[in-house]
Amino acid sequence: MKFYLRAPFVFSAIVLLAGCASTPDPAVVCTSEWIAPRADSAIKRIEKRASSSIKALTAASIDRAQGKTPGLMQMISLTFAVKKLEAELKHGQGIRDLKIVAKTCNNPAVIEDSMRTLLKRQGVSDDFMQQLEGNPIYQSVISSLTAPQPVTVNR
Repeated sequence: MKFYLRAPFVFSAIVLLAGCASTPDPAVVCTSEWIAPRADSAIKRIEKRASSSIKALTAASIDRAQGKTPGLMQMISLTFAVKKLEAELKHGQGIRDLKIVAKTCNNPAVIEDSMRTLLKRQGVSDDFMQQLEGNPIYQSVISSLTAPQPVTVNR
């Protein structure tokens, strides 16, 4: 009988302690040593989920670097690739992780820098990256990601 009377208090204390332990202190954690592995992990997750889109962007980047103009089929492919990448960047777990890091450290540039790193790792040329970053779809996705909105957790 005593267990049933004490159980609510014990469980409440455990929940409170767990909540305190999982909240990072920005002054302590917002160092490059803390941010870099978390951002890299999030980038790898995005890379894995959007690999086909990134391959299409890389191929277009290589063609553009060689001075080729994309044909109709490649433009259609690029449109679908950008849309798929947009969906991953809006709803994927990797971007949620990046948002948490950016929000914790109050540094929205973490997301922009991480996306640039992702594209560079895939071999996207600087010329094509500038063209992509100038694209209104890409700009709207990045601005919506860096806007201060609540982060939701997938369950």
